[in-house]
Amino acid sequence: MIPTWVLFAAAAGLLSNVFNTLCRYFLKDKDDATVWAWFFEFGRLLVFSCIVIFDFSIKLEVKTFLLLLIVGLTELGGDYFTMKMHAYTQLSISTIISRTRMIWIPIIAFLLLGEHLQGLDYLGILVLFLGVSITVSPHKFFFDKGAMFANLGAVVLAFNTTLLKAALPQASYSVVLLASTLPSVALFPLVIKNVRKNIPLFVKKKFPLKVTAILVHVVSIYCLLAALNAGDASKVNAVYQGMLITSVLFGIIFFKERQDIVRKCIGALVTIVGIILITA
Repeated sequence: MIPTWVLFAAAAGLLSNVFNTLCRYFLKDKDDATVWAWFFEFGRLLVFSCIVIFDFSIKLEVKTFLLLLIVGLTELGGDYFTMKMHAYTQLSISTIISRTRMIWIPIIAFLLLGEHLQGLDYLGILVLFLGVSITVSPHKFFFDKGAMFANLGAVVLAFNTTLLKAALPQASYSVVLLASTLPSVALFPLVIKNVRKNIPLFVKKKFPLKVTAILVHVVSIYCLLAALNAGDASKVNAVYQGMLITSVLFGIIFFKERQDIVRKCIGALVTIVGIILITA
């Protein structure tokens, strides 16, 4: 019998890949990544504001509000780096680099939540590094602009995922998610050039598809929270990120990212082996 958290994590990962594919589609022609990040978070804010009416609970403690604040700030940073990543690099490469958060989450979860790694987990992490190294040449790993944003996003989102796990006992899913949107919605307009002009222009293009992308993400994040509520953060994230193989294929098939196709596929498969070792 497959544990429920595995099913939720796999569903969240697949939906997340659909969302990331749409993000790459919106941003591949160099549209403003920050505008999309703001619109995405604003859409999430509207959805969660409706759902929270039926799913509201919160512990009125200092710890709760501190966790919710940090979740929101890491969401802000993760969003910014992720959208920049999609604007500057191929989906099939950026997806695998961003999945290095699988390396960071076990470390952060150990430090913040006391989750312990087993021997196979360490082996899995080494295999994951190998998979990333095969897929991305060393000079691109840190110094290519898109790869740089992917690496920064991976670290910030690793903190975000771990803190989401820590916040779940303090408030309902919808309260946590609503709080996560507030810093982004409030602060992104401060760094958008010609904000009154650029936001309406961006929103008008492919509006139904952009709304669909936000809704796909909403379902994905609820599945992820359900998985985190039932399983270890590091293992849940490993299964969640393990669905990356679909993004690699999407990048190759839909965006014609055929360069180094054999290396990308081998890297993806090696990465999957690492995930299997972590979840064994």
